[in-house]
This record gives sequence, C-alpha cells and structure tokens, in this order.
Amino acid sequence: MTQPAVTPRLTLVDPDNSPPEVAEAFKLLPALNVFRAMANATTLFPPYMAYLARTFEPLALDAALERMIVLRVAKRSDCLYAWRQNVVVAHSVGVSNEQIAALDRGDTNTYGFTDAQKAALAFSDEVMDLIEVTDPTYQAARQHFSDQALTEILYIVSNYMFVARITRTGRVPLDDEPASSRQ
Repeated sequence: MTQPAVTPRLTLVDPDNSPPEVAEAFKLLPALNVFRAMANATTLFPPYMAYLARTFEPLALDAALERMIVLRVAKRSDCLYAWRQNVVVAHSVGVSNEQIAALDRGDTNTYGFTDAQKAALAFSDEVMDLIEVTDPTYQAARQHFSDQALTEILYIVSNYMFVARITRTGRVPLDDEPASSRQ
C-alpha cells in the first residue's frame, strides 16, 4: 500500500477554529487528519467521535483481535492511512510483528493466529465481501464468540470500512507521525 502525493479533496478542519461542539469533540481523540476531514460534517462529527472514543474502551471482543480486524479491513480496503495508524495501536495491545506481517500479506490462515482469531477474520472477510455472512462461517465464529462479540465485530468492520472510504475518497494526507495509542 502506498499513498501517492495528492491534493486533499476534503478540507482539514482546524480544531482551534471550529464551532464549539466540534472543538469539544476533537478533545476525545488526537486531531488526526482523518478526524479533521470528518469534522466537515459538523452535524455528525461530535456524536461520531464519542462513538469512536468508546471503541477504545474495553469491549467483549479482545482488544488485540479488534485491532487485527481493523488491520484486515485497512489492508483489504487498500487504505494506507488506516493501516499505518492502526499498526501503532495493534502493537500497544499485544498484536505481534508476525501477526501484523501475516495480515499485511493477507495470510489469515497461518499458525500465528488462534482458531478463534481465524474464525473472526473469516467472519470479517465475509462481512466485507458478501454483506451477509454464510451459515458455515457464522457457525464457526459462533463457536468462539457471543452475540455481543459478533455484533462488535460487525461494528468494527463497518466503522473501519467507513474510515477507509473517508480517507481514500477525501484523499486525506498521512499525518506526519501516527498518533500514540489510547489503549
């Protein structure tokens, strides 16, 4: 994944010169370029940031697996922005370099993943590809995950597909450095 030098399509909102509710929302997470682009939608940005900040708090889904899913979505969406930022987060929650390299290669069946992780990644792939997961894939994931965890996977996949579309369609430039992780 490489990001060619391009002119951003979406304006990067300055947190210091934004409406009060938008400025307040910027305090929830680092003012990354992707969030600065999202802030153009002043009506949706504050509640979205509250939602996104909540995803960095404990979930039923293991934090490392959650980040593996995020990286899988970023890789499959060819979104260098989301990939680069979330490698930092993945490291902070214990995802190994070997697992990150396997995700980068698209190899989710390697020995470096548990059966539960493989099931979650296959589930995530079908969410991206088919929208409705097939019965065999659902049943395989259901052996490892509760309804709550499966629903969280749906939220995470959908959210990062959205992030990839904002960054790619908006041609959001990479930040100088990825932000450190909240986790």
